[in-house]
Amino acid sequence: MSDGDHPTMSVAVRQENETTTVVTVQGEVDLLTARQLMDALEQVWLERPQVTCVVIDLSGVTFLGSSGLGVLADLAGRTTSHTPGGIGPAVRLVAPKDNDAVIRPWTTMNLQQILPLHEDVESALAAS
Repeated sequence: MSDGDHPTMSVAVRQENETTTVVTVQGEVDLLTARQLMDALEQVWLERPQVTCVVIDLSGVTFLGSSGLGVLADLAGRTTSHTPGGIGPAVRLVAPKDNDAVIRPWTTMNLQQILPLHEDVESALAAS
């Protein structure tokens, strides 16, 4: 989605249960919007200290640029599920197999080694 020459992205946050939050991302995650995504995720950490798992649903992402990849890879490296003494909750990513906008850059950069993608929110929730 574009508003003139400026890519747009929206982030919606919902509490799934006491310890799990689902963050739904729509639109383009690139140099201009990656910081917005990071800010939204950091707000989850700050406002919901009881959360032990964050599911990030990328099903509606239409473009995932290197800045967006960097934000997600950074999160994976900082979470408790991947780093001893990590600072945040476990992160689960969702991207359906038919979403090439996410799958292609994620697998090209071999990031599934540090943070695998789940087919849907339900399977990500089951893995937590």
